[in-house]
Amino acid sequence: MNRNILSHYTLLCPGPVNVSSRVADAYSRSALSHREINFTRLLREVQRDILNVAGVNKSDDYSALLITGSGTAANEAVLASAVAPDKSVIALSNGEFGERLTEISQIYNRTIIVRSEWGEELDLGRLEEHLAEGGSDLVSMVHHETSTGLLNPVQEVGRLCKRYGVSLLVDGVSSFSADLISVEEEEITFLTTSSGKAIGSYPGLSFVIGKHKSFTRIADYPVRNHYLNLNRYYNFSKKCGQTPNTPAISLFASLHAALQDILTEGLEPRYQRLSTLAAYMRRQLADRNLYFQGVQPQSVVLTNVLLPEAMSFVDLQNYLRQLGFVIYDAKGPLRGRYFQVSTIGNISVADIDRFLTALDSCLSAKQFPQPKPLSIKVS
Repeated sequence: MNRNILSHYTLLCPGPVNVSSRVADAYSRSALSHREINFTRLLREVQRDILNVAGVNKSDDYSALLITGSGTAANEAVLASAVAPDKSVIALSNGEFGERLTEISQIYNRTIIVRSEWGEELDLGRLEEHLAEGGSDLVSMVHHETSTGLLNPVQEVGRLCKRYGVSLLVDGVSSFSADLISVEEEEITFLTTSSGKAIGSYPGLSFVIGKHKSFTRIADYPVRNHYLNLNRYYNFSKKCGQTPNTPAISLFASLHAALQDILTEGLEPRYQRLSTLAAYMRRQLADRNLYFQGVQPQSVVLTNVLLPEAMSFVDLQNYLRQLGFVIYDAKGPLRGRYFQVSTIGNISVADIDRFLTALDSCLSAKQFPQPKPLSIKVS
């Protein structure tokens, strides 16, 4: 086997992330059967902690359903299970992950698309027009649109949905536990997220947070997906403290440790720490004429960085990988003009400084010219 495949890297990407030693230890020490009482206890504690991180004050009103699968699995579970057969979905999109929600919805539902350019604000005027027409059951949106770094206005959309009696699905896959969001205060019906991003655990688990009445309401809807049927997950959770399919038990153990770390730190202090790390990275990149502040409001999760002229992302990626760092390419119309760095997971200022030293050595070795400012509004 090529030893480089299993080399340790500093992951400066918005998932997967480097995990703490406590999270890693929990993964390696887990030895449970998922049909034993100890797993039920573990599941219950994880569900409780997820709701606390989600800002749920009336936890008896809410449930968190855990699915072995990525964040996309949680999104598909909602879109396949929680829309009445005679109703439509209004899909909001202003980037890659809004488009992914749209594509999933179109498999299962009649879907009305409210699309904006990448990095542009969501068109809430068009959304309200469609809501006023009636016939819609759910609005889907992304909180942090990872392709551009933009935070979308969940609270404003939530108010509109409440006004017209329509459910709201929020994809919080990359933002949950980093950017502040409250299920209750922002009128969210279903919030989805995953274990391997800002939460700081390993990838492979996702979950759907919602009120009990939101899950029971969909019990009589047609079953359109077996593995991802939310009604099955809800019934197994409520009746016997189990998941309907064999779960990734070790991932539950590591997620448990990560959630406890978040609650010990506190949500506001955690947000301030991540904000400080992101701001430090951005200041240092600005000093190198690389940081481009292209969208507002911007997530604390990642930064889109200008790729210097005459430098390909692949060259930069390969150079940094040799020095132990992993970065992401930009997506869609931004590809080839930007790259992404993230400061979530087990990342410190010292890690950022080591990355910046590696980046400086790359720029110096390749002798690339200074970049020219680019607009994020790419047609």
